[in-house]
Amino acid sequence: MAGASEGLKNSLNGVRMMASLEYKENVPIIDDETSIEQFSKPILEFTAIKNEFIGALIQRIVYTQFETKIFRNPLKVLEGDQLPLGYAGQEIYVNPAKARSFDGEDFAGLLKKYETDVKVQYMEINRDNQYPVTISRQALKKAFVSWTDLETFITNITNSLYNGAYIDEYNYTKYIISSAYKQDKAIIEQINALDDESMMKAFIEKARTLFLNFQTPSSKFNAWKKVKPDDATPITTFTNPEDIVFILRNDIRSKLDVNVLASAFNIEKSTLMGNIISVNDFDAYKDDGTQVYDGSKIIGMIADKSWFRIKTQDMFLDTFYNPNNRTMQYYLNIIKMYNMSLFANGVIFATELPN
Repeated sequence: MAGASEGLKNSLNGVRMMASLEYKENVPIIDDETSIEQFSKPILEFTAIKNEFIGALIQRIVYTQFETKIFRNPLKVLEGDQLPLGYAGQEIYVNPAKARSFDGEDFAGLLKKYETDVKVQYMEINRDNQYPVTISRQALKKAFVSWTDLETFITNITNSLYNGAYIDEYNYTKYIISSAYKQDKAIIEQINALDDESMMKAFIEKARTLFLNFQTPSSKFNAWKKVKPDDATPITTFTNPEDIVFILRNDIRSKLDVNVLASAFNIEKSTLMGNIISVNDFDAYKDDGTQVYDGSKIIGMIADKSWFRIKTQDMFLDTFYNPNNRTMQYYLNIIKMYNMSLFANGVIFATELPN
């Protein structure tokens, strides 16, 4: 029977290295001659060792698999820093100071109060999810039939526990755009359907113009005044070119030549590919796959990365052993914030304006 793969061998031996003395005394080091029976026998015989192995399976081995086999969320680059636990739920922006003419005779101005134009937007933590997985003694026994079965078992746990979480992250990020469009809380640029080459060219020219305009201080491309029309002053923002992202539906992206795009944006092709992100659609779905929102009118978006206010407050595992049915329960907990910024530049391209 074939031995353990090098990756599995290193993972399991790494667990043993960090394990308790009881575990080390009973579970052998895995080398090319070690059989799956030799390795599994003490784990299945002793409850304490079995529980320690299952704990390490999730905390260490699955995490190693997670690094190589997890779903790679292309929108992950839009996520910001970790949220502090005492996060107050608000973000502050201070408009640039207004100039005044110098007057050498203005002695009274020394004591005048010059108010700063401070804007506040309120954010909320709106994702608090658990991703559960159960490991039973029976499932573990089946996994110990061969090294291949054990590796498949670990991969399946990885897929269940982490892929579910990261696929949801991808969808939640797309929903920020869909929600902003649906609620008309973003700057929306209506364009013609991209049915032919001339329409595609006009679209790229429009995107190129916005790419350039984003880099100049302006109040035209953030949604502060649109969402808060009673505020006396708009917000002036600008975006550095390296922080501008161009998000497009896959069917649109597939029609665009990379060299043409690079030329249009005057960016090296390698750099451009880091700033263009393709997504499958902008629809919204329930957990059962039922569509709750049709986002087909949305073509894509050009935005400052900071338009996406995505932050993680916590990500941790809870576990407990259930002696009633001899299973180990694991819950991957994710607490995050998914919002859009009224302070940052962002324009959604759509074939129709929201109703």
